[in-house]
Amino acid sequence: PPQPSQTEGDRTDALWVEMQATLAEVELSAFSSTHVFGSAHSAALDELREAQIALAKAWGRGEADEEEEAEMVKGNSEKVKEEGKKEGKTDGKSEEEEGDIGEARRRRAANEKFFGRVGEGVADVVGKLEGVAQAIAKVERESRDIWSGSDSVESDSITT
Repeated sequence: PPQPSQTEGDRTDALWVEMQATLAEVELSAFSSTHVFGSAHSAALDELREAQIALAKAWGRGEADEEEEAEMVKGNSEKVKEEGKKEGKTDGKSEEEEGDIGEARRRRAANEKFFGRVGEGVADVVGKLEGVAQAIAKVERESRDIWSGSDSVESDSITT
């Protein structure tokens, strides 16, 4: 009769060989396919990547608009002062007040335009951020389905 330790050792060796074969299959699949976890998971990751890029573009566009607008307001203010000096509007108090009132109106209009654009930019960024959150949730669902071995995993979700 075989000794118990010899039978147990043979069984351990057989399990070890089986684990190595399974690992080799997984490694082969990983190197030969871009869809290790399936096409649905890969598509969810691609969607997340696109949503993140759209968010970054919207955020960058908003910052560039703010800088451009600030430079334009500063430039307009200096231009109004120079025009006032050229036209000789420094001799009377009423002319100076009229210039100040005109500049205040231009600044108010520029500020309203600026804050309107900022508001639109914030709304755009928030919308893109919501898209990223939805894409993250989709990736999370796909990942949970894969790791839980759920029945909701499609047959092509796991590539071997």
